[in-house]
Amino acid sequence: MLLELHCHTNKHSSCSKIDPVELVNKVFRKHLQGMVITEHQYLWTDEEIGNLKKKASVGDDFLILSAQEVATEIGHVLVFGAAESIKKETTLGKLRVDWPDAALVWAHPFREGRIPDKKYFLSADLDAVEIFSGNHTARENVLGLSFWHTHKFTAVAGSDTHSSGFSAILPTQFDHPVRGIKELASEIRGGRCRPFFKEIPKSGSNITVTELTLGTKGNDEFRDRIILKQVSDGKKWKKLEESTRILQEVYSRGFKKGAFRVPAVIDKDDGKMLVMEEGQRGKSLFDLLANINPAAGRNYFELSAKWLARLHSLKLELTGAGETAKKEKKRIESYLKSFIGVDSPYAREAEKLIKFVKEGEEGYFKKDSSLFIQNHGDYHPKNIIIGQDLNHDISTLFVSVIDFGNSVRFLKEYDVGYFLAQFSSQLGALPGIKELYPEEQFLGFYAREAGVEDGKSFMKKVNFFKIRANLSIAAYFIKVGKGDGPEMDRLISESMDIYGRIV
Repeated sequence: MLLELHCHTNKHSSCSKIDPVELVNKVFRKHLQGMVITEHQYLWTDEEIGNLKKKASVGDDFLILSAQEVATEIGHVLVFGAAESIKKETTLGKLRVDWPDAALVWAHPFREGRIPDKKYFLSADLDAVEIFSGNHTARENVLGLSFWHTHKFTAVAGSDTHSSGFSAILPTQFDHPVRGIKELASEIRGGRCRPFFKEIPKSGSNITVTELTLGTKGNDEFRDRIILKQVSDGKKWKKLEESTRILQEVYSRGFKKGAFRVPAVIDKDDGKMLVMEEGQRGKSLFDLLANINPAAGRNYFELSAKWLARLHSLKLELTGAGETAKKEKKRIESYLKSFIGVDSPYAREAEKLIKFVKEGEEGYFKKDSSLFIQNHGDYHPKNIIIGQDLNHDISTLFVSVIDFGNSVRFLKEYDVGYFLAQFSSQLGALPGIKELYPEEQFLGFYAREAGVEDGKSFMKKVNFFKIRANLSIAAYFIKVGKGDGPEMDRLISESMDIYGRIV
């Protein structure tokens, strides 16, 4: 059962701007099963609740209860189950003595950057803590989650609604149905409730990523998504800070809204080496193309090409060309070690290709560095998110791209060749995929949007960087124990074929 536990109306809370009937309808449209009105030190009467229910026309199945928010020495406390309005500021201990059967919940304890004393989380005088609140910042909600995981107390969520835009965004889930305030208080006191959210950890070798989705979207499809990126040492933090800086710059240069986007950076915590990004609603191009109508897929394919052209048209110079040269030298040398280290049957061809790429890149660093622009660096179908702000409105379609962790300043063809190589590797084995989404189509979309003038030179460089990307993919396959098989055959033979055509 999903309930909104913390909301105010303009009838009995001077700080609120929302009419009671509008509030009820907002919560109802979020598909919650009920709500508790928690005015400041005022308890709605049964008669008032009955009249409100009639005016809102929500039916008997929708639960409307009344509780109150009370000022205490530790801050505001939600009191569920007191029989009368508590008019004056009081103490937590007195609330416990006066209303032993009520549920006492600490409201928004992390508000305004406060770090609460952990003794209160386990105090017998408190029955639960509101860890997610509409009155918290994203950082404060994340801190609340961290405290909950550490100290394992009973937790709830509350929107703390004061206006229509923040109605029922953070409900609480109850294990069992409740029909009255006493029953609700009993469930909270028994710990049979929790904030309604999803937490999906995704760990890698260099960074820990956690995806948080808070609340329920309802008809307006609004729901907070937060991506947490955290590292464990200073070197990794420096790299994460750099990718965050690049993301922020791209966001500010026209990728905030509309058809072409990147996630917003919500917050950055230097002490915890933690970055909070806006989670992107939608599915990856990788997930979509295998399962959708080809006409829609071609539209997404086109948008993906145009997104990349839009990025390159910014001509950003956020990292150094010399830094790119160092990174590429290290990577190329590691590819050769991968093939030699496992005595790969492809080592001879790989060595020839690696030598070609190494010398070619050295030439670009010497002669073409004036053409270098900021590349995404890891542009592939799994990092491209296709979404819609409104599910039933195609005009709200957008493409957003994540993960700037490998962004480098290089020739624009680097990203284009990398995408084509990764597209073939990730999706090429699916029946008919190359016919539906041919390379020439992507290149055409990109070239028109980017204003490519010298098509011959452009294609030569794209093919060069396809070889470089294929070597990267092949080295990864060796690393995970898949260094022999049809896909490795394809990567090496395709690269040798391209090499024969452009040498």
